[in-house]
Amino acid sequence: KKRSLVDLVWIRIFRSQKNAAYLKLITITKEIYMMMMNTVQSLIKRSGPQIAPALAINLPRILTYAGTRQLSTATNDELHKLSANVVKKIKAELMEADRNHDGRINAEELKVLLKKHRSTFTDKEIEELSELFYAAKAGGSVTYDHFIKAADYAVEAKVESKAGLDHNLHFKATSTEHPLGLGKCSVDYLLGGHPVYTPEELDIKLTHTPPVTFTDGLAFRSVKLLRFFFDTATRWNVGEITKKKVMLRTIYLETIAAVPGFVGAMIRHFRALRTMKRDGGWTNTLLEEAENEKLHLLTFIRMYEPDTLFRYLVIGGQLTFASFFFIAYLLSPTYCHRLVGYVEEEACSTYTKIIKAIQEAPEGTDLASWRTDIAPAIGRAYWHLGETGTVLDLMRAIRADEANHRDVNHLAAGIKPGQINPHVDPAAKLDQMLIKYVNDLMNVGRNGKETVETMAPPSAHLSQS
Repeated sequence: KKRSLVDLVWIRIFRSQKNAAYLKLITITKEIYMMMMNTVQSLIKRSGPQIAPALAINLPRILTYAGTRQLSTATNDELHKLSANVVKKIKAELMEADRNHDGRINAEELKVLLKKHRSTFTDKEIEELSELFYAAKAGGSVTYDHFIKAADYAVEAKVESKAGLDHNLHFKATSTEHPLGLGKCSVDYLLGGHPVYTPEELDIKLTHTPPVTFTDGLAFRSVKLLRFFFDTATRWNVGEITKKKVMLRTIYLETIAAVPGFVGAMIRHFRALRTMKRDGGWTNTLLEEAENEKLHLLTFIRMYEPDTLFRYLVIGGQLTFASFFFIAYLLSPTYCHRLVGYVEEEACSTYTKIIKAIQEAPEGTDLASWRTDIAPAIGRAYWHLGETGTVLDLMRAIRADEANHRDVNHLAAGIKPGQINPHVDPAAKLDQMLIKYVNDLMNVGRNGKETVETMAPPSAHLSQS
């Protein structure tokens, strides 16, 4: 009886409203109401204690259903290739993959969706596509509606192209925005495969490698001299740290910091071609370092726009330092890597000072806002900071990068000719894998924390036997 009464109300409203938009909205509202009535009636039949948990589980699904009904209804009028049956199947799979029932799909939920089609996508492809989606959306998500539109968009482009997907139909060649709202800057760094830092890895300790040889001492004194002049010229240690001070300093230094890796990689690459010998994996490592420093710059430039004079100073500094470093690397790679190692020690110190200033800035001040300000999208994507990653999180991640460059360059300074880069040496990586495996195996079912590092040496076992 209740349903028939409701139907009469809807019919009365239908007759009084001629606008199609009203009719569509009313239809959707009726379906939501009916679904809620069915759910509530089924819950009433259960015992009292079970009602609250059941409501907690089902109501989010009802709201999600409501949103997707509205979206899919609006989408059907705009789709060109996907049939209603296909749209229904896609929507059902999206709702199943949507773990938090928010009516949106993020990178992790995309993995769940694609894993349902393992005959089409390999595990490697799923990981790569998930990373691509995360980077392009800067850790964000898309609605079911936009996902379905994107699928229709891709199918339409495929059908209308005789030789596969025609990118001229896509937003890359036009001003049309991609249905998924994808950014274009991610292509600059996706191929690099930047690691995601753990909280422990972000807790950087300030370390120093004491100079031993004459070359080490020369590199150390060179860095100290350069820092003295740069700090004096920029008045870094005069007055309080401000946003402008931080941006001017970091942007200029990052334009210089990206030079050594590229110059070193170029010289090593030509040397390998000239001598017809392997490089031991150092070329790729140095190129990744240069790309990483460039991403620091591209992120900061989203936060502050330098003036024309500043850009001329960047050109002058780059020409001067690149010429110096090119000649120095030809003469002594050891000096250059030790120089960069000490520069990165100073960088870790600078970023630690910046992080401390942000953390201790009084509430309401300009610098304190970086504790809550959302980091630029390119930074959130590159360092996997999440959709709500802050500028403070960004600074911590960049400091971790600098610490990694510090350790790699100090290591490179002590490498002998022909020695393989330990960071890419397969034997070293497999040994580390075996150590982790044994550590995990030793602690299965135990409460203790016995590790390979705490094991007694072989002589101890022999003496006990």
